[in-house]
Amino acid sequence: MFSWGEDSQGGFRLKDGSYAAGTTGDGVHFVDFHITDLSAGLSVLAFVKSNGNAFIIRTNESKDGRRARGKQKFVICKEKIQAVSCGDDMVTLLSETGRVLCVGSVHTSSIPRTPEALCNISVSHVACGSQHSVALTKDGQVYTWGQDSRGQLGLGKRKLGTDSPQHLRALSAIPLVQVAAGGEQSFALSVSGGVFGWGRNDCGQLGLRDTTDRQTPTLVHHLNMKKTIYISCGKDHTAILTKDGVVFTFGSGQYGQLGHNSFSDELRPRLVAELWGAKVIKIACGRHHTLVMTDAKKLYSFGCGDHGQLGHGEESHPSVPLPVQLPQDATDVPQIWNIYAGGNCSFATCSSNELQEVHEGSNSDSLNNVTQHCVDNMIDKWTSEHNSKTWKKIKQEIKRTFSSASCMNQSFLERRNDKHFLTSQKFSGLRLSVARLAFQKLVKKDDVWAEVEAAVTQLIPSLDEKPVGVEGLRIYLLLFQLLDVIQKHKQSTELAEAVAAAVVKLSADNLQVIVDWWSSLSPSTMVQYVKVWKKTLSTILSTSPVPCNSGVKNLLLVLQYMYNANNRTAGCQRIPEKTFCLGINEAFLQEDLKVWRSVSKNKPLILCRFPFVMDLKSKIIAFNIDANWTQRKHQKLVWTIFGWFPQTSPHFFELRLKRASLLDGTFTQLAAADHSALKKPLVVYFDEDLKVTDVYKRDFFHHLFCNMVSANSGMFMFNDSKTLAWFPSKLLDVQPSLEDMLEFSPCVGKSLQQILVYEDDVLENLYMDFLIDWDGTEVDLDPQNPKRPLTSQNKKEFVDAYVNHAFNTSVEGVFQEFRRGFFQVCDRDMVKLFQPSELQGVLVGQDVYDWAKLKQNTVYDLGYHVGHPSILAFWEVFDELTEDQKKDFLWFLTGFRRAPILGMDHIQMTIRVKQVQDSSRDQLFPESLTCHSILDLPLYSTKEIMRNKLTEALIPERGFLE
Repeated sequence: MFSWGEDSQGGFRLKDGSYAAGTTGDGVHFVDFHITDLSAGLSVLAFVKSNGNAFIIRTNESKDGRRARGKQKFVICKEKIQAVSCGDDMVTLLSETGRVLCVGSVHTSSIPRTPEALCNISVSHVACGSQHSVALTKDGQVYTWGQDSRGQLGLGKRKLGTDSPQHLRALSAIPLVQVAAGGEQSFALSVSGGVFGWGRNDCGQLGLRDTTDRQTPTLVHHLNMKKTIYISCGKDHTAILTKDGVVFTFGSGQYGQLGHNSFSDELRPRLVAELWGAKVIKIACGRHHTLVMTDAKKLYSFGCGDHGQLGHGEESHPSVPLPVQLPQDATDVPQIWNIYAGGNCSFATCSSNELQEVHEGSNSDSLNNVTQHCVDNMIDKWTSEHNSKTWKKIKQEIKRTFSSASCMNQSFLERRNDKHFLTSQKFSGLRLSVARLAFQKLVKKDDVWAEVEAAVTQLIPSLDEKPVGVEGLRIYLLLFQLLDVIQKHKQSTELAEAVAAAVVKLSADNLQVIVDWWSSLSPSTMVQYVKVWKKTLSTILSTSPVPCNSGVKNLLLVLQYMYNANNRTAGCQRIPEKTFCLGINEAFLQEDLKVWRSVSKNKPLILCRFPFVMDLKSKIIAFNIDANWTQRKHQKLVWTIFGWFPQTSPHFFELRLKRASLLDGTFTQLAAADHSALKKPLVVYFDEDLKVTDVYKRDFFHHLFCNMVSANSGMFMFNDSKTLAWFPSKLLDVQPSLEDMLEFSPCVGKSLQQILVYEDDVLENLYMDFLIDWDGTEVDLDPQNPKRPLTSQNKKEFVDAYVNHAFNTSVEGVFQEFRRGFFQVCDRDMVKLFQPSELQGVLVGQDVYDWAKLKQNTVYDLGYHVGHPSILAFWEVFDELTEDQKKDFLWFLTGFRRAPILGMDHIQMTIRVKQVQDSSRDQLFPESLTCHSILDLPLYSTKEIMRNKLTEALIPERGFLE
């Protein structure tokens, strides 16, 4: 190997038994000495030979301050050593089996010992700072111990320190591949290149753009998506290597150790520009210097060179990467394959071609493969036939994989084209399709699935409520995918409830990341996830009584988060809102309404909190139940053995009207009525006929509405296309948009659209300002700035102001009166259960007609049957009617011209023979009982007579004014 720097050769025992003489500052020396790992601290150096033996060399300091290495000493250990790491004066060793061994300072015992906390834990990587240590276990967990003077243990509250390794739970969900430590700072590296730092930061050595120490792991945001694959730390500076061979440095630049041609500190990672063009494959930091190796096996160094640790010879530019001057007279020197830097010295190891192949796996790139699981092969092994001996091992593997968030996390990464390195708040880095296939294999074997379920059940309560960085949140997407697969094979709600409880405990910021990931999912995947929670919730709501506990609330909250995520999604990717809806039985709705209307402080489970999960039918049921209760309350009914009876009279709100003056009579009586009477059941009498029937009430609403919206009434302003602007959106406080204007007035809407896309020069040539003509009146949309010119900078403001005036300002007075009257009758909270389109449909029905469904649902009575000649003739006549005539028939049959909002399924027509006393049946018209959708159809002698009588009966005004 090559060595240079402070006492560069001192202490090594050569093949002939002699010890190499120590030298300082006199260039790079070749030492015929083979090692597989090496680490150096301020006062100690340790190395491992190819046979697994480890040795320690301590640096002694004389009274006059001179330092010199002692002789190497063998570390007595029964196991072969794989790696070493040195602090200032202590050494941590790692055996091939994953056992950690610690050797203290010169003043303590030199016999290696394993910390008790790590006795039964297998470790994959160790790193030492000046007076602290960090270990990464094979299942991805981090342990720290030693001094904690600047928060370098990452445990939160700064303490004096601890000799016992402590589990760093903050990183438990992140798949880690490396830990690193410097003076009083520590780092961890994730498989997807996430860099997490904690500890001392007075020089910016954590790369967090400030000089504040961190007591817990903190993500270095500036290194996101840089594909970091290795971290190395000096005393006060840090270097990182990317998969593309780029080097970033940050922290103290006092000695030029950052390589930026300056001696300034860098508070955030900065690319070492002088190395641009050369692909770096190795980096190593000494106390105050940095060493790198390129893919051409060339070495460069920068930083403090007081002890010759740079190997620059006569060159004197320590702040710029310069080549290490290797001996020119060395012949037959094998190729360099690794570099080390520590304390005030540097090393480069080399090997023959044969050994190079053996050691090739030790380069920094391999760290990305150390903890990757061959998931497919492993699951195939689990699900294949096995005996009791192999089953024991399989159970251990399943537990290790599925009880660890970090193991699950790294098992299903999107590794194609290194996409997982792009993990961010917008991209999870997971390949969910692979995870789904794997889970589908697992559930097919009952014994395997039982072990998986037990492991996941153990995992969920341990999930951190505040994971560091977004990578720790991937576990939630995987759990959602697992639940989806499970539900297709097993009816159980416990696991889903546990996952929901974990989700709702997350902080708002972390929840937002998951919401963003949901927003980026394909619609089909999003639908799958929604169904998971709907199915669980539906199962629970079907029990009696429904448990109104936190578990149900958590399920509803998760659905709420997904609903919010869907609303943030672009239109083409958004799934229909009805995907979130489920039918809720009437008994539950009644109980929920009782809670809502009670004087107690209890809150209902769904009503007023999660109305989006209610399908339209459930909302209507709830609305009607509440309306009936309100009517009973205002009727002051009491319950007797004979049913509900009023205490006072009148117990109805009565309108006594004349057909010829319907509009005037209605308004006169409404104006005179007490407001509380409006909440009683309505009874309508026409022309002094005291018969109480719903037919009159339906006639009343139909004809009154037609009179109100006619141009003759003068009550409504019509737009160009003569369509009505409905109030539901405004009633529900939904702000109007340009899309609403396009529907209300296509001409104006398109003009406003054009303004938004006009270039600057086009707008200038239009000479427009914020003055508009509205209903024959000039209106200034910005009264604070009269005649403000329209520009490209304010065009969006102009369009918004125009829409706001059209739908809000111009109708504010009359609309407020409409709102006041509407909510005097209808409960505001119940109305808000509905979406605007739903509310409009509930109020006036819908223009979607399924005439085939009407025929399919029809039943026959009093002599008629589906094959009766008159029935066959009737449907032939019906099919020949125009669309408007069919709508007139619907009004004739039901009292409503528009289809029910819940569809034509909710109309069941009964056709029966109209009984007559003589043979004048051809003179009679069909009649209907609208309350029951009954059609009394005479036995006409011909189809033609039936057509004439039916079409004449459908004339809208026929019968109302007669």
